[in-house]
Amino acid sequence: MTIVNLKSTLLVIAMGLTLVGCSSEPITEKKAGAVATKVEETATKEKENVTTSSVDENSSLSSVPTNANGLTADQLLAEIQGKVVHFDFDRTEVKENFYNLVKSNADYMVLDSSVSVTLKGYADERGTPEYNLALGERRANSVKNALIAEGVSPSRINVVSYGEENPVDMAHNRIAWSKNRRVEFSY
Repeated sequence: MTIVNLKSTLLVIAMGLTLVGCSSEPITEKKAGAVATKVEETATKEKENVTTSSVDENSSLSSVPTNANGLTADQLLAEIQGKVVHFDFDRTEVKENFYNLVKSNADYMVLDSSVSVTLKGYADERGTPEYNLALGERRANSVKNALIAEGVSPSRINVVSYGEENPVDMAHNRIAWSKNRRVEFSY
């Protein structure tokens, strides 16, 4: 309870007692009870206001950090969970349509400084295993550089390449290959 609210409560009680003491009519037990009830109701309302304002004051003091869109780290994690960056055939540049995903991951890492990420790079089955391992690593490093550009410390980012291992789609066609050319975020 703050001092201002305590003073307000005491003032209401004093006014109630003053009204009881200045009455021109004799105070009956019934009237005294009604005044006391009114004073108690006012004091209870003041106490509720104090409790609510204290909670509001505490909330603003210990507010949870958010990103530019007002999302907390937990909300960002829920939003980015399971999403991956896909790449064109034999390319390592992060495509423009995946920039928001990279930005959201960077925002999450900035808000929660205790987390680190492993970027897992993959390629489709075309090419030699050695080439695909190197391609997966270059893709993961492209995402790493984008995260660094967004303010994430390089020491919090690990890069691993799996090449053509662990495909998400086992088919041998363009649709499957496009799904398999990816970088996954692992927190």
